[in-house]
Amino acid sequence: MNYMDILKTYAGRMLKEASYPQTPSSLLADKVDARTHVPLEEEDGHIVSNAAHQQNFVRFLCGLSALTGESFYEERALSLMRYMLDRPMEGGLLRWGGHRYLDLKTLTDRGEKGFVHELKNDYPDYELMFQADPAKAELYIKSFWNAHVYDFDAFEMGRHSMEKPYGVEGIWERRFGDPPALMPRKGLSFRNTGNDLMYAAGKLWEQKEDQGALTWAEHIFGMYQKSRHPKTHLGAYMFSQAEKQMDTDDDTITLSMYGDRAKRQLGPEFGDAALEAWVLRANQEQTIYAMSPQIIAACYSHGSETEKRIVDGTVENMRAFARYAWDGERQVFRPLLADGTDLTGFELKRPGYYGPKGRVIESHRPAGDYLLAWVGMALLTEDEELWKIEHSLEKALGLTDEAGRPNENCACTDSGVLLALIKLCEHGHMQYLPLAEKIAENIVSAYYVDGYFRKKDSTYARLNTIEPLALLKLEALKAGIPGMVADPIYGRSSGCE
Repeated sequence: MNYMDILKTYAGRMLKEASYPQTPSSLLADKVDARTHVPLEEEDGHIVSNAAHQQNFVRFLCGLSALTGESFYEERALSLMRYMLDRPMEGGLLRWGGHRYLDLKTLTDRGEKGFVHELKNDYPDYELMFQADPAKAELYIKSFWNAHVYDFDAFEMGRHSMEKPYGVEGIWERRFGDPPALMPRKGLSFRNTGNDLMYAAGKLWEQKEDQGALTWAEHIFGMYQKSRHPKTHLGAYMFSQAEKQMDTDDDTITLSMYGDRAKRQLGPEFGDAALEAWVLRANQEQTIYAMSPQIIAACYSHGSETEKRIVDGTVENMRAFARYAWDGERQVFRPLLADGTDLTGFELKRPGYYGPKGRVIESHRPAGDYLLAWVGMALLTEDEELWKIEHSLEKALGLTDEAGRPNENCACTDSGVLLALIKLCEHGHMQYLPLAEKIAENIVSAYYVDGYFRKKDSTYARLNTIEPLALLKLEALKAGIPGMVADPIYGRSSGCE
């Protein structure tokens, strides 16, 4: 089936309905009201326009121009990106992210926590950014690192930006002191922000052959690597501990200023292994073992010695995770502590960061983000262990039978799975094409509702949903030009599901 007519109709509809003509700009709303066909208003009347959460849509627009020859779509994406680049925060950061966005009605800043800059698993379209304005794109990436690495020598970083009295000049020449792992710090070195920093540095390396960006990417990767458990090589979600600055006896207070939150909640039962860096539940496992490998395969595959070290370390991480976490019989990933302790079924004894007293920690099923990670890294390295787990994931997701034959009657609607199958086809495994086409049909049947991609019971459509981009990738594959549509970094929250 050909989806180009659907995709062009969808693009035109979203560009029209996500715009706000009363305040002329190239910006778009994050959500469209499917009942009124206009930008969705929040309860207080403002309209959220957060370009960081629209990057799948701009990739889709650029790909649509590439496949149709109609330049209008890409021009609109470029116009949106230039609007953001031309109106940065002081120092070069963009007005977007986890705590900051623009009100489409007034084009003024809104947000929380002092309107700080934060990216966590966002992965902007840096190719489009460099196309829009190379100098400002480079400034943004360096400003991102400058604002989130609070101390380059001691390598203290955090998810929230910090104002600096100096700029980005000579940023990569700053000293790296190679500090010890798991030191107490005020900044929280969450890997989801670390992933975005690595992705940004990787794109600067690709676009400008900036050796300094590659060097510092290895530094941050190395900090997480040496913070893994020394025996299992599992982890680490952080390379630091939260520095204890205050005392409290109230376990329901989970602010990091009261110290490492895993130690507080799980320490009495699990001792020294109970560190935030070493708790591997679904969210942490996804960030380390599904999102991070996608970044490495996307940005660090050019063959330099530095990149080889990063790739080899990632393979080692994935092997360790599969060894301890993958339950092939139940086809689930176990929640773990990094010493290998299986947390499946553990009931929390007190309230805290990981939930209320009595909550039971559960295993979790794989999804398209894991399959895409394993496919990407297995294709890059041809590592036999990675291929073995990739085949197990195919079975767990209902894609193949026990003999490894594609299940063309599968009911999967996961766009990450579709993207993974497309990637396999791109690399010559064309036996997966019928299966990819079946999943595309499932996605359209499940989520294409009244001209939108959304859940059938949802009253709004998100601009950033990844389903249109995945379908466009399939059309590009069938046309023999898969590289004309950008690859996203896929997390399961990207889709309609």
